[in-house]
Amino acid sequence: MFWHNYKYALRTLLKSKSLVFWTLAFPFILAILFNLAFARLHDYDVFEPFNIAVVNNDEFEKNVAFKTAFNTLSDDDSDEQLFKTQFVDMDEAERLLDDDKIEGFVYIADAQPHVKIKTNGTNQTVLKSVTEQVSQTATMVEEIAKSEAGNSEQPTMQIYLNAMKIVSEAEPNIKEDSHVMNMVVIEFYTLIAMACMQGAMLSVELTNRCLPNLSNRGKRVAIAPTRKSTTLSSGLAAGYTMLLFSLCALILFMRLVLGVEFGGNIWLIVLLAAAGSLSAMMLGMLLSVALKTNEGAKNIVVVIVSMVGSLFAGMFGGMKIYFDNMLPFVNKISPVGLITDGYYSLYYYNDLGRYFVNLGSLLIISAIFFILATRSLRRSRYDSI
Repeated sequence: MFWHNYKYALRTLLKSKSLVFWTLAFPFILAILFNLAFARLHDYDVFEPFNIAVVNNDEFEKNVAFKTAFNTLSDDDSDEQLFKTQFVDMDEAERLLDDDKIEGFVYIADAQPHVKIKTNGTNQTVLKSVTEQVSQTATMVEEIAKSEAGNSEQPTMQIYLNAMKIVSEAEPNIKEDSHVMNMVVIEFYTLIAMACMQGAMLSVELTNRCLPNLSNRGKRVAIAPTRKSTTLSSGLAAGYTMLLFSLCALILFMRLVLGVEFGGNIWLIVLLAAAGSLSAMMLGMLLSVALKTNEGAKNIVVVIVSMVGSLFAGMFGGMKIYFDNMLPFVNKISPVGLITDGYYSLYYYNDLGRYFVNLGSLLIISAIFFILATRSLRRSRYDSI
């Protein structure tokens, strides 16, 4: 009976034009649009230093790591020059931006760097990405300097310089043959993660079909001799099969056609996508059972959860580091954040420790969602069907 229901559930899903579009077609469309939008960013040789401003306030002067980094990136005689930087006050930076004389400006407030731009474009994306990377390095320097300050009588400036030397000379656990981290590859990582989250929409649809308070089909399922668990599990298995097929095709399309360099073993990439899809399916099942509302409202909640998770994971402007600093726990429990971080670690690091932590976290979250959903489903009672 399981395989009979599985076969017909799969046929039903494939006949649903809206589900086929969002699950199969939409991720491919986004991948193509991303590739067109970020095509120039795949080639670092096309960049020419562009005009920016840095607000030279008290907080900027106190942040030694940030000040040193931007001075280096703005040095005319350096091979690492990215910017033609003017160090000005806030009013002057605002004026330069309004007059279109700079692409954007950076300022530090409350010990955090901020980027202000007027329009979106390639240069603005580079400025945001570099600022985030500098912020991450500055945080490392700050932590080392604080730990050294209590055990040293050296001047504060010397302590910071020593900390910066430690960071610059450290040999990170990265692959020797890996090239410079593409500044927009994280956008493609979050695209795969968002595609995984389409499983939540599939799961909501499949679970709704088994709820007697939402459809006539659900009423028939409730009074049918077939166990509800068999009907539901076979439907979810069909949805999971459809989603996995879509993800494998998407990953191959991005790697072979668009030339996105994920790094690592392709099977590990697929394995993480499979775990992420499972967590999305279980999340959709939980939301469908827990939310006592109509199908449309449930789908809206699923979309909101997916979009917020993608935003925190780095899509829509590459704000991952900012959100990691502001709300570090979100990406540790969000399936989108865990998938993206797993791909990042697989691309960048030699060992697989961080990758398997993310993989295990996704499986644990899936189990928690499943337990909560089944408990809620068993407690559901209806006065009349």
